[in-house]
Amino acid sequence: MQEEIQRKIDAADAREHYSVAFIGGFLGVYPVLNFQNFYASAQTVNLYTLVLNILDLNGKEACLHLIGALLYILAVVIVTYLPKHSKVNVRYAAMVINAVTGVAVSFFPSTWTPIVASYPIFFAMAFQWCSFKGAYGYGSSTIFNTNNLRQFSSALAEIYLNHDESFRTKAKFYGLTILFFHLGVAICYFIWQVTGHYAGIFILLPIAVSVYLIQAAQKTRALKIA
Repeated sequence: MQEEIQRKIDAADAREHYSVAFIGGFLGVYPVLNFQNFYASAQTVNLYTLVLNILDLNGKEACLHLIGALLYILAVVIVTYLPKHSKVNVRYAAMVINAVTGVAVSFFPSTWTPIVASYPIFFAMAFQWCSFKGAYGYGSSTIFNTNNLRQFSSALAEIYLNHDESFRTKAKFYGLTILFFHLGVAICYFIWQVTGHYAGIFILLPIAVSVYLIQAAQKTRALKIA
């Protein structure tokens, strides 16, 4: 009985995760399309650009990138603090932040520099990353795919080269996470082709789906407690 309940919980968690990965792809590609190919979901580019600005003695640009890094850190700190000191459900909070972010960036002036226009996405993606950490016991990001691709590739190698069938769930989980992430990228692109800068508003639709799946997963997890 408990094993069956755990299977249902894992499946519900995975559906929730895939839907949020879609949002990660959608919001992640938005600044790439609208803000001169700027990528705001991860900090690697931002941080090495910060270092280069410091070395070039470009204080203004360095400060702009430092603020971006601090916003990313702030989101991580907040989402780490909240579960232990409040009754805030960080999953729902992440969806609210994503919704506000998607609408807000759609109305930012085109004259803003890419880094400044991407500040809300820095914060939102970091908050989402820490709020949705995986399923089936596997850690997985919903905002970028470097580790997801590594895990997927290694699982395939275990199955087809080392003949270990126990890795099929892992391969499926990471593979679908990558798939849904890039579906989010593709859908954002197609919407952007029609609506341009206002594509961010349409994030509200996948957010509604994710909220429904978050609620469903929460009810499924309650079965284990009962």
